[in-house]
Amino acid sequence: MSVATTVSTVFAPELFVLVATLSLVGYERRIDPALGPLARRVGVVAGAWVLAFAVYQGGPQVVGTGVPGGEDFYAALGLIVAFGAIALAWRRLNWGSLVPPYAALLVVTSVLHLVVVPLWDASNHVIYAAVPAGALVAADRRFAPLLAVPLVLVWSRVTTGAHTVDEAVGGLLVAGVVLGGAFALDRLPSSTTNGVDPL
Repeated sequence: MSVATTVSTVFAPELFVLVATLSLVGYERRIDPALGPLARRVGVVAGAWVLAFAVYQGGPQVVGTGVPGGEDFYAALGLIVAFGAIALAWRRLNWGSLVPPYAALLVVTSVLHLVVVPLWDASNHVIYAAVPAGALVAADRRFAPLLAVPLVLVWSRVTTGAHTVDEAVGGLLVAGVVLGGAFALDRLPSSTTNGVDPL
């Protein structure tokens, strides 16, 4: 297995988004220990991930793969369901102000992904690395090394032949639109919100 293939496998969207989400959950709990047990939060994320995979695996069996975007459609739809559930749980249980805007970013990313991918095969790997990494950096600059992941994935996706240069860089463009819009609307996760949910 080549280095480029290994990079694409290690930083697969479903794995990177999960690790980034759990990192933010742990970080949020660490900066405000009064928010309650970490295990319940991790349980909600795990349950949401089961929902996402149920949509991803079950969608093609129920509806078929003849939808625009094929499997990518069901992957994005699964993430919309998962992050909608996560945001709802966080708001209902008043677990803090970082995860809800992060979850909203992933929902918006997935909706945009549903629209863009049937028209232009922008790299999912790059999109779903850049948005979570950017959101984590917005929460705390110490997450800045994660910004290297989408850049390495641009190289990896082109080197493995999975995407053209335009498609790989297009993943950065899609992520930039999401993060730029969230920044303009002041909807990025921020540890300076002092417990106020910015949504």
